Amino acid sequence: MTIITEEKFVDLVKQAEYEANQNLKSYNIKLTLFALLGYAVILLLFLLLMGLAGGLIATALFSTGLFILLIKKKIIVAILLAMWILIKALWVRFTPPKGYILKREEAPKLFAELDSLRKELKSLKIHEVILNTSLNASVTQHPRLGVLGWQKNYLILGYRLLLTLSPEQMRSVVAHEFGHLSLNHSRFAGWIYRIRLTWERIMYAFENTQSWGAILMSKFFQWYSPKFRAYSFVLARKSEYEADTISAKLTSPSTAADALINLYTIASFLDEKYWKEYINFADELPHPPHEPYKGFSDFLQRYSIENDIVQKKLQEELSIQTHYFNTHPSLNDRLIALNVAPRLPIFSRINAAHSWLESSNEKLMHYFDKEWINENIRAWQDRYEYAHNAKEKIQQFSSKELISLSDEDLWKYAYWSHEFISVESAFELFLAFELRNPENIDATYFIGKYLLNNGDEGGIKYLSIARQSEYYIDEVWNLVYNFLIANNKQEEATEWWNECEHLNKINLLAKDERDSLKKIDTFIYPEINDALLNEVVENLIKNKKIKNAWLCEKEVKYFPEDQVYVIAYASKGIVFSEQKLQKMIADNLHVNGTFFIINKYQNLKPLFKKVKKIGRKII
Repeated sequence: MTIITEEKFVDLVKQAEYEANQNLKSYNIKLTLFALLGYAVILLLFLLLMGLAGGLIATALFSTGLFILLIKKKIIVAILLAMWILIKALWVRFTPPKGYILKREEAPKLFAELDSLRKELKSLKIHEVILNTSLNASVTQHPRLGVLGWQKNYLILGYRLLLTLSPEQMRSVVAHEFGHLSLNHSRFAGWIYRIRLTWERIMYAFENTQSWGAILMSKFFQWYSPKFRAYSFVLARKSEYEADTISAKLTSPSTAADALINLYTIASFLDEKYWKEYINFADELPHPPHEPYKGFSDFLQRYSIENDIVQKKLQEELSIQTHYFNTHPSLNDRLIALNVAPRLPIFSRINAAHSWLESSNEKLMHYFDKEWINENIRAWQDRYEYAHNAKEKIQQFSSKELISLSDEDLWKYAYWSHEFISVESAFELFLAFELRNPENIDATYFIGKYLLNNGDEGGIKYLSIARQSEYYIDEVWNLVYNFLIANNKQEEATEWWNECEHLNKINLLAKDERDSLKKIDTFIYPEINDALLNEVVENLIKNKKIKNAWLCEKEVKYFPEDQVYVIAYASKGIVFSEQKLQKMIADNLHVNGTFFIINKYQNLKPLFKKVKKIGRKII
């Protein structure tokens, strides 16, 4: 996916905000034209396709001589190829939402609620209700005819959310989602909101479709979709506030606020607490002790959450500020817009799942329990074996002096102690490891996180090192920022945010370099150690279809020490699908590092020639 950096995105949003504040009518007109541009491109391609098809048919029917001439000169091949590219450009598959398709007869009370909301709002029709296992609710549109539209509307309800919220709170959440489909309230904002989702889905579909036509279209949408998303951000944010207002009108401001506060605080806390404890059973037991969702339902009925925990969680959420990375405003801003003061939420033992699904609730719970077990039992057993072996090793390490442990064993001792003993005991071991290996990114992450979680600002020094890693930056970014905000250090928080933003930009650019090969890439003779080269060759020669192979290195600007290699191969014998062979070679390479596998077919021939000319022949 083409990268639009956070900095560029924010600049575009701020520009749009300025234009909207200066002249809202002019902004709306420009946004409308920008929205229609995407449709115009699709319509143009469709008309070109129809024109080529119509012209070809007319020539065949009314000018046989010209048609024969087109065949003889092979011009017809170019026309048919152009038509094929256009067809592939317009025909991409969109995957519909996954989950349990709920029928009206299974949950008449739930559908009665939906009918009531739709009637009051005059919203678009919901064609299917899907239950999944998320702690969320959403509406989405699935284009039946691909980029040509004819939307099918889905309401997606998370079963965990139904188990956690009361019927009144759940009605408020669903009313918010229906607000995005409403034909009564701010039609223009709703239209723009839905187009944002449509273009994002179209861009994703094109990027995951392998054809010339899709590649051509993806280039346009890679330019268009991020810019439209940024320019329409103002209206999308406004749409969220309007959906909250609709929710408050259909229930009450108090109920809408309770739903938001519960969702941000109690629901997320209880969900995290239960699943963390449930998954931790895998460290002790080879099989789950009970069905997961049945256990979650029972847990919600018996668990009493302390007020001080709720208060702390609420304050954490209220301290988070609205930002440009999400159209959803912060909890604090949403409560202000509803004109409701923050308050401790009241958790209801009567949940929407029991009330709305009635007799079907038990059947659906069993369905999701069975699905979860089937999908996770192998991972559960692997985790049990891993934990069992780690605990045995911890016992062995604890009987030795730290100085006698190798760096590798000391790291394992620290990491496994963090996993299976306590963060306190692991902290001293991470410190010992970092003393031997100053500024080790992994060690500084655990040390810094421990200090910060215990209110020690000294942890920032360590996390400043850990954020250099793309694996830690997202968590560290927010952890330190929220810590500084909570301690009234706005200036330092802003500085930290900007620094992390810059680092993240570099990481994204580095990732972009490593995501694909381009004709403009520079290739050099590979620098590779003998052990890795031997490993690569050993894996390649196992495939009897490889005749020759050349190894090259792609020159990268960011993190050049993390090398990127390209292997070009020539096949032998009968190969029915070079694409499948290419994938098989990549799947069976089994080496550490970034490697691209290419052949001389499709659009890879120029790259193949470069690698063959500059690279090292290894087979």
